[in-house]
Amino acid sequence: MKISDKFHSEDIYKLKNTVLTGKTEDIKWRLKNINIVSKLLDENKKEIIKSLFVDLGKSEIEGLSEILLVKEEISLIKKKLNSWIRPKKIDTPFYLFPSSSKVVYEPLGCVLILGPYNYPLLYVLKPLVNIFSAGNTAVIKPSEKCPETSKLIKKLTSKYFHEDVLLTLEGDYKQSIKLIEQNFDHIFFTGSTKTGKSIMKLASKNLTPLTLELSGTNPVIIFKNANLEIAAKRIVWGKFFNSGQSCVAPNHIFVDKAIEKHFIEKLKQCILSFYGEDPIISENLSKLEKKQFSSTVEILKRYKKEKRILYGGTFSKKKLKISPTILKTKFDETDILQKELFSSLLPVIGINDMESALNQFNQTSKPLAIYLFGGNKKIHNQISRVTSSGTICINDVMLPVLIPNLPFGGVGQSGIGKFHGEEGFRNFSNQKSITYKGFLFDLGLRYPPYERVKKFLKFIFKI
Repeated sequence: MKISDKFHSEDIYKLKNTVLTGKTEDIKWRLKNINIVSKLLDENKKEIIKSLFVDLGKSEIEGLSEILLVKEEISLIKKKLNSWIRPKKIDTPFYLFPSSSKVVYEPLGCVLILGPYNYPLLYVLKPLVNIFSAGNTAVIKPSEKCPETSKLIKKLTSKYFHEDVLLTLEGDYKQSIKLIEQNFDHIFFTGSTKTGKSIMKLASKNLTPLTLELSGTNPVIIFKNANLEIAAKRIVWGKFFNSGQSCVAPNHIFVDKAIEKHFIEKLKQCILSFYGEDPIISENLSKLEKKQFSSTVEILKRYKKEKRILYGGTFSKKKLKISPTILKTKFDETDILQKELFSSLLPVIGINDMESALNQFNQTSKPLAIYLFGGNKKIHNQISRVTSSGTICINDVMLPVLIPNLPFGGVGQSGIGKFHGEEGFRNFSNQKSITYKGFLFDLGLRYPPYERVKKFLKFIFKI
């Protein structure tokens, strides 16, 4: 159904009521619905991969990766949920004897998922299984920029789930606003920092809590002692997977000037090896979103005019593809270094020392990820201390998003809240504290008059 015509608060009430009945507290209910997601993926792989190709030009491997990452999350939840769901005993001060305390994890209610265009399946179904693990119901709003995948998600979720558990709604940006203004118990959004701010403002009307998975200006530092061949392979893979449209993709590279030329040659060799002489026709290079394509082409034109394209720079308006491109960039180009490029552009900046790179880091918003190649533990620890980011990954890229039991999320401008595994379960749960006090002892010290309690406090706490 369209948000603009039939959707109203009663639909959310129905989903909330499912939780209020108490049946979602049962681990069997949670595992049942998580298994349904798994079944949906298993039975519709070909159709899913086809829709991702139509919308985004994703290769079969890129399409499969979205499915497999959800499946991996499901596998972890099924193994660990029984232990996550147990109440946690809390130590109670001796002077409150006899009493006991615990934390129980109860469902929040109905959660809204606003999906992105770059991973339209992964970032609706992965948070969904986290949401189910905590005993919640959900509303999914897929990205309108991926019409085929959005239609498919709507079709499949309607087929596999009852509307008192999960509802999928299609619509444009204006309709999304109407949806955000509804009284949800939590909102999960993946997208740009700019849009995240708008959603946060709208959600504040109902004081709706948020998890925001936002933009990442993810810098890379290459030290002299790095294995340049392996570093180049891993960076080229991570940067140009999905044509750079990944929130954790390397955004730009700082490389020691002593090895800069040699490292750039390694990058060129890897691009040629992975994507061939004409990357535009490569099935391994996905297409860009229309607006992203246009803005990237404008950057390319500028760099071409200034003769600072080191490799690549070709594009096809018809295919919406831009070949993997290496740019010679300067420290003062804040329009490049301080924004998420989200495309197949890879700026490279030569540095004389690590401090100059760190100064640039701290001038920008806190990145989702920082990538370090080479160096040593002392340097790694130093960088960790003087920078703030969602994650640091050493000698590789993208790995944090591939580890289901590792908390994932940004900080500051790169995001609010964490998910994946146990952290996802906690994020979508209300941590309710419960304290029990018996009738066996009822010391009169806490009751007025307070002369006796003063003496007691002075004796116990030496005040």
